[in-house]
Amino acid sequence: MAPAGLILCGGRSRRMGTEKALLEFAGERLIDRVHARLAEIAQPIFFAPGTVGRLGPLPGPEVSDTISNVGPLSGIAAGLAASPHELLCVVGVDMPWCNPALFELAADKWSGHDAVVPRDDNGAQVLHAIYARSALPQIERALAEQRRSVLALLDDLDVLYLDEESWRPLDAGGRFALNINAPGDLARFSSG
Repeated sequence: MAPAGLILCGGRSRRMGTEKALLEFAGERLIDRVHARLAEIAQPIFFAPGTVGRLGPLPGPEVSDTISNVGPLSGIAAGLAASPHELLCVVGVDMPWCNPALFELAADKWSGHDAVVPRDDNGAQVLHAIYARSALPQIERALAEQRRSVLALLDDLDVLYLDEESWRPLDAGGRFALNINAPGDLARFSSG
């Protein structure tokens, strides 16, 4: 089943000190790099910048958070509501090694679950995962109850976890889960 995509780019970039989505990484803006990778598996691709227009022109349609300033869960809700497809590949804009093959594996493994989420030594990678439209009512309920954690939401969903043995052949180093939060990350990842 063909998925749509969603790039979460509404964070405030406090630790970075400047807008992460527009930073250059390996010769291109992070937002463009993640978009190009996600476009290998998903169409259309939506952008969730928090507020439409906040980042200037983007290479695809934007969705406005369903509730402002409550984190990525609100962007995921907006993406699911806008998606023309049952499945939505969700990735953070600060994840420069977004892995289309891993998303393809997740879509292939999906069989009616609310989400398909890879796990590594750090736990569930909720911002490099697939969510199904069936998750939207639980997400909306969590937001209405002022529960904002995507990780905690998993307790309310039917989740298929992809453990390391299933995704390691597609990403031996687990780089898909690395994200850029601070200037030191940008320097370290750019040289590695």
